Amino acid sequence: MLKSDMADAKKGDSFMRHNITKKVISAMLSGVLMLSLAGCGKAAKLPETVVNTSLVVEKNGKVVSYLVNTFDKDFYSLDGLTQMVHGDAAEPPMAVKTVQMLEEGATVQVVQEFADTESYADYNEQELFYGTRVEALAEGISVDLGLVSAADGTPAEEQKLNKALDKNHMIITNASAYIYCPYPVLYLSEGVVMGEDGYVDASQSDGVVTILMKK
Repeated sequence: MLKSDMADAKKGDSFMRHNITKKVISAMLSGVLMLSLAGCGKAAKLPETVVNTSLVVEKNGKVVSYLVNTFDKDFYSLDGLTQMVHGDAAEPPMAVKTVQMLEEGATVQVVQEFADTESYADYNEQELFYGTRVEALAEGISVDLGLVSAADGTPAEEQKLNKALDKNHMIITNASAYIYCPYPVLYLSEGVVMGEDGYVDASQSDGVVTILMKK
């Protein structure tokens, strides 16, 4: 290989590594948003193929992260990305499930598993809490009381909200993603909407989102 070719290849690999990182993949979403209130009152259903950056929080606190981003540069390499992601996985407690192309190579999907929300938050340098209000306050996390009904978007009644906060689980995060909760959603931050499959669409949020569930 000529020196110029080697330099170009090295430059392309460096560019890819610089741009395709966990932070960039998390920040850049692909796909068309489908917004609806039809999903209220039921547990979120993950689609067979996840084409938007999403977080799945399970009942035991385990987190599955789906990072989806465009992958349309000639010098991008799936093998290079796979090696980089698996290299990061050497830092427990994160494990890589899959790295694959979607939509005929137009996008790439990276699926990672985290033992709990704290592990996800530390690894991605984002906020992600799952638990009760008592647990949140014990960790110094403030709880938003200006929530609205997931069913119709009307402000939550103070008495009903406080009753639900006393016993139900919540998710608090600043991740820009579709959030798949382990229980049906009761209340959520104003300006955030429910997706048709029961997920919470926080993909366009630029702040902290609070989701209060029915259990």
